[in-house]
Amino acid sequence: MAASFPRDARILRFNPRAPKGYQGRRRDLLWPVLAYRVGVPVSPRTEQMDLFQRAVFGVLLHGVNDPQQIADILNLHPDLVRIVKSHLLERGLIDGDDIIKPDAERRYRAARFDLGQQADGFTTGYVFQDPFTGLLLPRLVETLETADFTVQEHGFPELLLGERVFRPYVEFLPLEKPAPPRAEDVMRAFESFNKAQRRGRQATHDDDDGTEARFLNRVKRVNFIEREPEVMYLSTFIFGHGLSGWEVADPFGLPTSPLTALAHKRLTTSRSLRAFVQRLSEESAEADPQRDPVEEALDSLQREFGPQVDAHALLQPLLDAELAVAEFRTAPDSQRLRRARQALGATRVLTEHLLREVRSRYSTAGVEGFLIEGDARNNLRRIEAAAEALSFTGPLPATLTSVKRSDVHWMANRDQSGKLRPLLVSLLLSASTHADHPFHAAACNAPDFLQQFDEVLGWCGEAAHVGPVPADLEHRVEPALERVYQAIHLLLGVNASSTVSPEATIRVAIEPQELEFDDLDL
Repeated sequence: MAASFPRDARILRFNPRAPKGYQGRRRDLLWPVLAYRVGVPVSPRTEQMDLFQRAVFGVLLHGVNDPQQIADILNLHPDLVRIVKSHLLERGLIDGDDIIKPDAERRYRAARFDLGQQADGFTTGYVFQDPFTGLLLPRLVETLETADFTVQEHGFPELLLGERVFRPYVEFLPLEKPAPPRAEDVMRAFESFNKAQRRGRQATHDDDDGTEARFLNRVKRVNFIEREPEVMYLSTFIFGHGLSGWEVADPFGLPTSPLTALAHKRLTTSRSLRAFVQRLSEESAEADPQRDPVEEALDSLQREFGPQVDAHALLQPLLDAELAVAEFRTAPDSQRLRRARQALGATRVLTEHLLREVRSRYSTAGVEGFLIEGDARNNLRRIEAAAEALSFTGPLPATLTSVKRSDVHWMANRDQSGKLRPLLVSLLLSASTHADHPFHAAACNAPDFLQQFDEVLGWCGEAAHVGPVPADLEHRVEPALERVYQAIHLLLGVNASSTVSPEATIRVAIEPQELEFDDLDL
């Protein structure tokens, strides 16, 4: 561990946030990160269309909207035409019936004829890697906001924020640096940041995208990543009540904070961090110094999955879900609803990792060929027939049988995430081509597996939505985790050890599913 704070390091201070109405204790924290400068090309105008979008939109302007006819005119594959039309729909240029929206033609003409003056620009941004786990934070900034500070004789910094002086706790860098991020890791961090910003704006009903959000929306790829990172420190704070329930405020000002899970992991090896967190409790002298939430979670997972759980392919999401549910169990009444949402969000992340793990072992490529775009009756019959052939109990929930072919295509053929029911259907459709597919055993041991699994997806989805909360939300936390554990036993069984190559590892920290946050005067 370093003996003193590096005087040439930069301290970044954005806008840390705490839960709405939180009045408990907090302590300032400096968390080290490895900052990588990345270069990205950006389109100067968000309304600019790419070549395929302009071509398909131009044909739609002439009244031709059938994907096959458009494909024949442009000499493109019909599936590509459908994908482009879905992008036009998302951008608000056409409606669900392929009707050109008002003012869309003017936007199309401007983008089409101004193309020579709209060449892609180039800018740089910063991504941040946690030095202890090697995970990228799902955050990107185009500009750095630094805090004024001085380093005292004892070797620790004092932050100067207006008239106030802060003396934060400093967690120092480990001796060894993790491997640098890859371009795909950086893009995942971009995408996660975008999603977190959208959720935050929905929670606060704020329609202003902001400069960073508009910048992120224009990032399409990464051109370079700086080889040598710069050591920086993120200025934030922790809050809560001793070792049993504490969180890290997001340093970048978003409602959710991926640093909480990373700091909890660090607690197992950092005695000074443990002592620092323990001082949050007013009864710190009576607190049990041996109590470790992470170790308790690992013990619980060993009881559930056996002594070899350390080699489990889903160890990290398992640990995150177990910790989140444990915090829900011990939460005071005023925090139970928020903790329930957080626990169900972690359970959903675990569910996604489970389905992605099965997909990595049993290819789903091309299974969308069983379905027809826009033919709901045919697709229902095909999905029901696939389930019946494996001896699953029917009928299946409408939420499964009504998935879109285009969604199944993306989840089956790309390393995509987010749409779990299309991913579940793609695994179901692929089971017939794999004699050892785990869905065969699942149908024998739990014929209602698909109905049970779909219900869990519904519970987790309702917890993540902004709006009225189901009356029995808190009662769903324990059953949801129990059902996902059963699904892991059914689908992975004795082959639960990690088989994913290092190149395929997702190296971006998980964004918590939490929305009830607000600004406080810090």
